[in-house]
Amino acid sequence: MRKGELSGLTGVRFYAALFVYWYHVILIIPGMYALAGRSLFLDAAEGGVSFFFVLSGFILTYNYADVFRDGISAASYKRFIWDRLTKIYPVHFLALLLVLPIATLSPQLRLDWRAVPLHLLLLQCFWPSSTPAFSSYLNVPSWSISCEWFFYLLGPVVMFLASGNRRRWVLVAVVMAYACGLGLFLWHGQSDEARFYFVSRFAPSRFVEFLLGVFLARVFLTSSGQKLAGVSGLAQATGIGLLIAGAMSRPYVPWPLWGGLLYVPGSILLVLGLAHDRGFFVAHLSRPWLNLLGRATFSLYLIHTPLLRAVRGLCLYLGWEVRSWPVFGAVVIAMFMVVQTAALLVYSGYEIPLQQRLRSWLVQPRGVGRGARQLDDRAA
Repeated sequence: MRKGELSGLTGVRFYAALFVYWYHVILIIPGMYALAGRSLFLDAAEGGVSFFFVLSGFILTYNYADVFRDGISAASYKRFIWDRLTKIYPVHFLALLLVLPIATLSPQLRLDWRAVPLHLLLLQCFWPSSTPAFSSYLNVPSWSISCEWFFYLLGPVVMFLASGNRRRWVLVAVVMAYACGLGLFLWHGQSDEARFYFVSRFAPSRFVEFLLGVFLARVFLTSSGQKLAGVSGLAQATGIGLLIAGAMSRPYVPWPLWGGLLYVPGSILLVLGLAHDRGFFVAHLSRPWLNLLGRATFSLYLIHTPLLRAVRGLCLYLGWEVRSWPVFGAVVIAMFMVVQTAALLVYSGYEIPLQQRLRSWLVQPRGVGRGARQLDDRAA
């Protein structure tokens, strides 16, 4: 199977995270939402998260399909889980430490201390109820990392089942049964708040996006590649167009589409198009500086909200808010420079060194190649 570096899928992570940053800077800094109101960029942030979920399933299958194709050993499962935990937990823990005093002192959202152990264990989106809203406390973007942790725990089993023509129908049946059960549960007598949580934040409900990424990687790895590669540019353009269309239509869609399903077609086409490493967009995404920003995206994603909330607290203390468009633009750019610089420092000085140290604690089992893990560090 092909194991080259998918540089286009590393660089595009930066742009996906950029929409998430835009969403939070407008909501958090005083006066910005009152000035800008609801915009396309706010709804595009949910598309960025959905894209990350599809990309996660694709990249992990691309790297580990051979490991779990014929079965799951205790050693390979432990190595996989440890690699994933050491990827996500150090920065998550750092961001949690940063945001905890801010959340404790917040005058607008009193901290429910029951949320702390759930966030610490990345279980806030495992909670089978919309109340209390544990995912809305502390470092709010970590709700998606909680979903990713759910995906990782099931990942080896999913990759094993997806590798067999008969076995993969087990996955389809389970997803369909879950969707029917959830639909019946939410259809009658549930509030919009409950529907939003179970469709958009509850980890099992977002699993379908990860699963589609797994199936997409199987198609990519087992196809000849020539026919698909010939239309990779069209797939990229169509995927971006569908993501934009999803963001534009999100305020008007029914509740079953409040999660990531609205963005799945565009995410699939964009990931598949970029994976073939062709076209001017891939050439742009493969530039070294953009690849570096893409690799630092995880740090950016997790630390930008604590930094924005710290600035918000200072603004509220000083009684200052954004009241004009020139100031709006200056704040967006200035805060981005702050959070991006901090993300690069965290990535190079904390995330990668600690990740490497922690991974060295486990002896590499046979069948988990070092090259696959290095690629996983760069692109997953």
